[in-house]
Amino acid sequence: MYEKFYHLEADPFRLSPNTRPGYRHTSYIQAKTYMLYALRRGEGIVLVTGRPGTGKTALLRDFINSIQNEPIVTADLVSTQLQSTDLIRMIAFSFGIDPLIGAETTIISELKARLSEMRNLGRRPLLIIDEAQNLENEALRKIELLMELRWQSEPLIQIFLIGREPLRELVLAESLKRLYQQVNAVLYIEPLDERGTAEYIRHRLIQVGWDYDPQLADEIFPVIYTYSHGIPRLINLICSQVLLFGMTEGLHFIGPDELNSVLEQMINDQMLPSPLPHIAA
Repeated sequence: MYEKFYHLEADPFRLSPNTRPGYRHTSYIQAKTYMLYALRRGEGIVLVTGRPGTGKTALLRDFINSIQNEPIVTADLVSTQLQSTDLIRMIAFSFGIDPLIGAETTIISELKARLSEMRNLGRRPLLIIDEAQNLENEALRKIELLMELRWQSEPLIQIFLIGREPLRELVLAESLKRLYQQVNAVLYIEPLDERGTAEYIRHRLIQVGWDYDPQLADEIFPVIYTYSHGIPRLINLICSQVLLFGMTEGLHFIGPDELNSVLEQMINDQMLPSPLPHIAA
């Protein structure tokens, strides 16, 4: 809607995860760099955690795009699809084993044979589970079994677990000692700081052909940071509402008054968390 009014090539603040236009801030770059490093070294389990809306899914898609030309066979699952009783079968199916009949031990033997064949052909299997904080303890114990499978002296399979902050405590629990001993890195995607929030907004606008219409007052960026907590999903939500308001009112300049009108309505509609304390005071 507002794209046409402001002569933008696309919606710069769409809420669904995407890699373009993307703003790659420091912890995002660090996480992706170490994911690639761990993958190429063949290290066991990598955890990637962060608050909802900080860009974990966008990072995952960016990472998968980056390894398309490498000899990697990737199984990409979402934990909401997985019950502990079906986890091994779903993983086996993702690596091309079908039909999935017989006992779980039989499926694991078939999976080991398939993955070993991949390794012998110079290809490396990578299992990625998104929203992994939803995995039950029993499912995590199944992952322990997979990590015990070996190819020569290395783990037969690499596993990246992506999820919200509780994932770290879940995997590193004493009851899962065999699993957390296989964890080689715990990466955390930080929310943006105040400067990063302003850079993020400008970056996404520029990526879709923004020619400074609307003009944005410098004073609005700290306020957007305060009410978004530096979380990209909330920044997108605020900015999308601001541009919609600007289009509706026929505005080509957005300043503190215009932003405050939008924020007041969003707060009334309970669309935002409480603002950060140092501004709320």
